[in-house]
Amino acid sequence: MIKKIKVDLLRPGVYITDFNCSWLAHPFLTSKKRIKSYKDIEKIRQAGISEVFIDTTKGIDIFETLTREQFLEEFKTNLEDVVPADELDYQVQVPLEKELKQAREIQYKAHDLLKRAYQDIRYGNVLKIKEFAESVNEIIDSVTRNRDALLLLSNIKAKDEYTYEHSVNVSILAAGISKALKMDKDEIFQYTLGAILHDIGKSKIPDEILKKQSPLTQKEYTILKKHVELGVEILSAHKEVTANTLSVIAEHHERLNGTGYPKKLSGSQISLGGKLGGILDVYDALTSERVYHTPVNPVQALKEIYTQRDILFEEELIQQFIKFLGIYPPGSLVKLGSGFLAIVIEAGREDILKPVVRIIYDLKKNIPILPRNLDLSKGVGDLHYIEGMVNPAYYDINVNEYLLNMLTD
Repeated sequence: MIKKIKVDLLRPGVYITDFNCSWLAHPFLTSKKRIKSYKDIEKIRQAGISEVFIDTTKGIDIFETLTREQFLEEFKTNLEDVVPADELDYQVQVPLEKELKQAREIQYKAHDLLKRAYQDIRYGNVLKIKEFAESVNEIIDSVTRNRDALLLLSNIKAKDEYTYEHSVNVSILAAGISKALKMDKDEIFQYTLGAILHDIGKSKIPDEILKKQSPLTQKEYTILKKHVELGVEILSAHKEVTANTLSVIAEHHERLNGTGYPKKLSGSQISLGGKLGGILDVYDALTSERVYHTPVNPVQALKEIYTQRDILFEEELIQQFIKFLGIYPPGSLVKLGSGFLAIVIEAGREDILKPVVRIIYDLKKNIPILPRNLDLSKGVGDLHYIEGMVNPAYYDINVNEYLLNMLTD
């Protein structure tokens, strides 16, 4: 299908069939171009092109979403009415810098536990549910001490470790949002356990499908979708696993309008665990690099999910998730009006548009600077506002390195 889209929505993998301008005005040799990198997109933007035509049969599709301005305005005006400030639990017991190292150890342990569990199941061994219970409690304890530490570290991702990192990241999000929504301890545990094991059924899917370097055939995709039922089967063998935990595993691919799988549940047929699991699963998948998928920035991911409110996902849950995570989630690279680039390290508590950031780069001098933290909610002046998200690739900035360096500060 040929469709016109805004240049700001372009991503690597898109096939441009018409630059919507004369051949002299665009920066490439031909008028048809497969976008291979963000540098290609920057060239198009610098040429003054605002819209192009893409062919979705030859490249990835792009779905129109709200503009950034529309998105921010929506939440500035409406979010506080829907999710009052005192509805979410934002308590912090331990400073971020103190919690980071312990959080990193917890993250490593959960990742290794999942890796071993996949191997155990493939060899016919029983899932060690007690070890996962211990790991989940450690995640919850860390999120209770400081919810931003694990959220920040979840941005350190490797494409070849996606299966395990994704499950750990979804469990971190589940623990955070469940606590923020003031669920009781048992519910927080049950949903977080379901989140870390939501894809455990993939341990029974052949590697040639999970690790395939080209698009799946319809037959292969049908096999992949069986991971949901396989996951329920694995967990049903453990009597201590509750209905809440199973609901996340069984329903995280169900959608509000009945287009999901495996049972095509809709509306109230989908449990809270299924609805919540679906949002968290999609958010982390959108922001992760995988085979044939270039990650989008967190703001774009939130916009894409919000665009599907009351279609695929429940609107109130999306609003609560965005209020918890912040418009600029930890790990986001942002541009400040003062001419600096900064990494968001803590979501805004009082104002979701004013997080704590770590300034790392001077755009005026075009040089890195000695990192320093700045709380945008503490009256630091009109210049230190966030103009928007930026892509690290445009400036050759490795956000992972900065996050890892914070562990040794």
